[in-house]
Amino acid sequence: MRSIVSRARPLRVVVALALGAILLASCGSSPAPRSSAVHLTGTPALSFATPLSSVSCTVNDVCVAIGATSTGSGPTSVAEFATPHGNWFNLALPSSASILLTSVGCNGAQCLVAGSSPGADVLWLFDSHTHDLSALTPPAGGIGVSALSCNQLVCALIDTGANGVPRFSTSTDAGVTWTDPSPLHFAKGAVVADLSCPSAVHCALGVATSTSFSLYVTNDAGQSWQFWATPSSWNVLNSLTCTTTTCVGVATTDQGSLLVRSKKFAVNWRSTTLLNTASSVACTQSTSCAIAGEQGGDAWLALVHQASLRNVKLKYVPSPLLDVACGAKVCAAIAVTTLVSFPLSS
Repeated sequence: MRSIVSRARPLRVVVALALGAILLASCGSSPAPRSSAVHLTGTPALSFATPLSSVSCTVNDVCVAIGATSTGSGPTSVAEFATPHGNWFNLALPSSASILLTSVGCNGAQCLVAGSSPGADVLWLFDSHTHDLSALTPPAGGIGVSALSCNQLVCALIDTGANGVPRFSTSTDAGVTWTDPSPLHFAKGAVVADLSCPSAVHCALGVATSTSFSLYVTNDAGQSWQFWATPSSWNVLNSLTCTTTTCVGVATTDQGSLLVRSKKFAVNWRSTTLLNTASSVACTQSTSCAIAGEQGGDAWLALVHQASLRNVKLKYVPSPLLDVACGAKVCAAIAVTTLVSFPLSS
């Protein structure tokens, strides 16, 4: 299905910032804030009635943001995409009033967009070159996708089976075909907080209940999962992204937010204390990183370089940022009704 471009909205980046490789500070330390050299202006979302929830970027720096609501007469979803130059466009969805989008995951030049329709998985493929959105066949027997993770080699998907048990499947052809779903009985009744698969056989999965958080790791493409201990002070780990053996994420504790990093695939974590509340972190291929969240109820965006953190001055971003994603050189962040795109190069 060909996507329909309704309008373009250029994003103004007043000053660009060059960053080098990230070197997180030692455990428990706080990065010294630096005076901001970046000013960004938010772009209003196309629909204020349907809140944005997730964003992901391809390696060629095209970003896709999705949102959904189940209030009113039924599920309603929206999607937008940004070019590498920061122009946001409407991504027309198939004309079904019963689609609830929940997940988006991008690889080199494509993105998978997923969710549910009544009693079934929904899965689409977005092509960053043609801007086409086409339907894919999801794993059989699913009643809704809850998480996606894609890289250059593999995409992983978690959906729910008819019996209420989450299931894990992988694809090596950008979602065209999938392995038979493997049940995740340990995750029944929990919410998927994180899913990151740096290779076709290695994945990290975080699940949360109202009272606990647990991290599981597979080294055999989901045939078996091991419980992976995390620091006892962590209440939850959000926004986990693993590349080869390096993992970066945001942990929440009773004292606040931590920027956390592991060089040994989710073990031996090092942390940096953040002075504001973080919801998401993302890094470019050059390992420059952006952190999104809130500061006293206002939107907060920061860039990390070595052991220092640089706050970004935001304009027309009226609510906290919920998610951030990066391609090779460009990142995008979203609030419920606002989008921001910006270069982040080393």
